[in-house]
Amino acid sequence: MLVVRPKISKTITKGSILIFLFSIFLNISRIEDFVIFIGISFLLLSIYSVIKYMSYYEISEDYIIIHNLISTKKIRYTEIEDGFLSQGWLARRFNCGSIYIFLKGGRRIEILRDIPDPLKIEDEIKKKIDYS
Repeated sequence: MLVVRPKISKTITKGSILIFLFSIFLNISRIEDFVIFIGISFLLLSIYSVIKYMSYYEISEDYIIIHNLISTKKIRYTEIEDGFLSQGWLARRFNCGSIYIFLKGGRRIEILRDIPDPLKIEDEIKKKIDYS
């Protein structure tokens, strides 16, 4: 069984870039207000990153289990119709990506977000789909 956690370094980088961009356009007359804005922004980014890191994915021989803060989903390989890897510029720099899994019957799509070494994980999942 393979257990994979999302890579949060990309999330922190993206959040920091957004905070920087927003701070450029703020019209703040006192430095204290700017420090409060930066503090609250990075606190919220840290909370989001911890919640994201608490999620994890288990890839076993028969199924994929998606654990997040409020629920757990179990997907058998026989339920999977197709899937693909999505990896943007920043994700390639951090060697992570998201795998979209389409379930049979058009019921829903599940996403394994920001997983490290996504090409290897995608290949492993596709092999197991072919065998089931």
